[in-house]
Amino acid sequence: MMFNPLKAKNIAVMLTLLGVTLGLAPVTVAQSIDQVDKKPYQSNEKNPNGDMGDFMNPLNLMHRANLERSRSGGEFAEDTRNNLNEAAKSFKEAQRQMLEAQEAANQNQEP
Repeated sequence: MMFNPLKAKNIAVMLTLLGVTLGLAPVTVAQSIDQVDKKPYQSNEKNPNGDMGDFMNPLNLMHRANLERSRSGGEFAEDTRNNLNEAAKSFKEAQRQMLEAQEAANQNQEP
């Protein structure tokens, strides 16, 4: 077997080209991928509910306690109507008493 310098040179060139191509491949792939960071700032926020979740969150407990004893919209409207009716009745009664007192005062002044 004889040493062929032309064949050795071709093999060396092919290996060099292959090495350069493989060496540049990650660079060209990295440039083609979108490198824009979707979240540019680091987030150090913790879960506000902690490790226990919503189970022992004091604000959630107070919120649920307030909601459980609150009235529905219908109950609120009925209470409002009842309060208005009672206020109107008491106003009319006070007005009637003032008119009667005024009439009595006018009758006492006439001889």
